[in-house]
Amino acid sequence: MVIKSAIRVITVILQYIAGVLLFITIGSLPVLLRDLTFDTEGYFHNIRELAFKIFTLSNLTYDGKHEMLPAVMGRFFYSMKTLGMAMFVATAMAFLLSYLVVLFFEKKKDYILSFIEIIRSIPDVLWMFLLQAAVIWVFKTFGVKFVQTTSLGSDNQAVLLPLISLSLPISLFLTQIIVLKIFEELDKQYILLAKAKGLSFFYMLNVHVVRNISEDLKGHFKTIVWMMLSTLVMVEYIFNLNGLMLFNIKYVSVELFVFSCILFFTPFFLIYRLIDFRRLSI
Repeated sequence: MVIKSAIRVITVILQYIAGVLLFITIGSLPVLLRDLTFDTEGYFHNIRELAFKIFTLSNLTYDGKHEMLPAVMGRFFYSMKTLGMAMFVATAMAFLLSYLVVLFFEKKKDYILSFIEIIRSIPDVLWMFLLQAAVIWVFKTFGVKFVQTTSLGSDNQAVLLPLISLSLPISLFLTQIIVLKIFEELDKQYILLAKAKGLSFFYMLNVHVVRNISEDLKGHFKTIVWMMLSTLVMVEYIFNLNGLMLFNIKYVSVELFVFSCILFFTPFFLIYRLIDFRRLSI
């Protein structure tokens, strides 16, 4: 048992190192294609230099002169906090909408899911501009500004609109999956057996059905993360959030891009591995 655990830990460490090296290799491609020529010598030199800087966390700079770590870490945690809040809100809203559909609109679920699909087809950027336009229209019409439309320094941070913009696409995506999976479970034999035993529908839904669909939801976790990360770039840019995505847009450099990718990669890599360990231990 101890040997197996040690092998798993070593495997995870090697996988993480391989992931970091992959980011460094891909992130250094602009050096390889510099001036429309294949500068292989400069490419491998940049890989070695960048790998040494990242693994030792030394001499990392942005804009050619400023230290990267003090500037990046605060913005990274801000982006992760925004991402975490949006994920929590999206999950809560998805389960709430799914329960409403299952409990009160079973016969109209196909129409509701089709409507959700239409809403999902609207580009995320358009939603963000529409939300900002709605707040501005209310302010001009009624003189009431109930939310901040864009961040203007530490004292005027936009919170609600970025949270809605980031969580809305995911909540709709999750709602579709949860509703379909719940109705699939409700048609299975164990539900008929539970009904025969006199168990309430609400009990079956919360205890048996949700537990059984949780594995399917975990399978979509990676898709959800990548969807949110891609949306986070637009959210930080449009709402001028003080996050790491916007920082990369302002200061474009290979070192900053690669290090930022590794920062976002690290927590989700650990979460994936913990999920895998839990599956293997069950």
